[in-house]
Amino acid sequence: MTITQFQDAEELVGKIRAVLGKFAGYRVLHADGRMFHGSFRANDAARKYSRAAHLQGDEIPVTVRLSKGGGDPFAHFGNTVGMATRFYLPNGRFTNLVMLSQELFVVNSLQQLHGILDAAAPVEAGGHMNKEGLMAFVAKNPNTAAVFKMRAAAQAPAGFSFAAFHGVHAFKWINAERKETIVRCHWEPVAGRRGRDLKELSSADTEILFNEFSQALAAGPAEWDLVLEFAEDGDPVNDATALWPAGRRRETVGRIRVTAPITEAEIGDTVMNHDPTVLTDGIEATDDPILQLRRGIYEVSAATRTGGWHACPFARIAETAQ
Repeated sequence: MTITQFQDAEELVGKIRAVLGKFAGYRVLHADGRMFHGSFRANDAARKYSRAAHLQGDEIPVTVRLSKGGGDPFAHFGNTVGMATRFYLPNGRFTNLVMLSQELFVVNSLQQLHGILDAAAPVEAGGHMNKEGLMAFVAKNPNTAAVFKMRAAAQAPAGFSFAAFHGVHAFKWINAERKETIVRCHWEPVAGRRGRDLKELSSADTEILFNEFSQALAAGPAEWDLVLEFAEDGDPVNDATALWPAGRRRETVGRIRVTAPITEAEIGDTVMNHDPTVLTDGIEATDDPILQLRRGIYEVSAATRTGGWHACPFARIAETAQ
């Protein structure tokens, strides 16, 4: 991560908060979420594509953060929800896998990300999003327009257990023979996909999907299959706004089982920064510019919502020493 990229991250987080609102103590995006725990087990197919420790067939502990889209933690659910998974590896480290219920991101470059945020910025400081400016940007950027159209047509999830989740970025999976395979990851619900009318959520309690999921877990675990989608020559592997052609080969390589709620305090990590670039041997990032930006954005967001080092016991020692 370069100095320039970190500077971009600081600026971008400020711009996102100007557009979506600033809510102290909350993430800049997917502000409202709940934590759960469970386990993941890869099947024999996973080893063909990656030597990563959590893909060798052992049962791996996981935590999962299910979340609303957007930056307002008090808003109603929309038709985008998130699933951030942390795999706790045998060597004491961890790796993250971050997915959305939508298949693509809305921009594919730093320039476009600044552009859409500038266009949507409130006309007056502290005001509402500039929707006219946003629509003008969308009209000038066909890739963004296509994603907006796809998202608008998508149903809201009937519940987290019935939502499929998708990695908007491609990654390189590397096996024991050092063979590289470019993949996108998907969580497919074992219970099957089911949707609901977005209007139903917009008039319901703002906690509805969280409450329904917790109630469902009391009757049994929620499960998703980890499905790989394989790139072929010529497929865009560094563009988060571009789908790969329909019919690309897919293969199931494991299953996650979510069993019960848990809190960040119980986990022992009150920050829980789900940076998708926190990887492990056997999985590498592509040069997707949006993926590369996310490390800095997640780090800035985590620092601002938690108080950073000023909130740590060390801060009291440092202040006393001055």
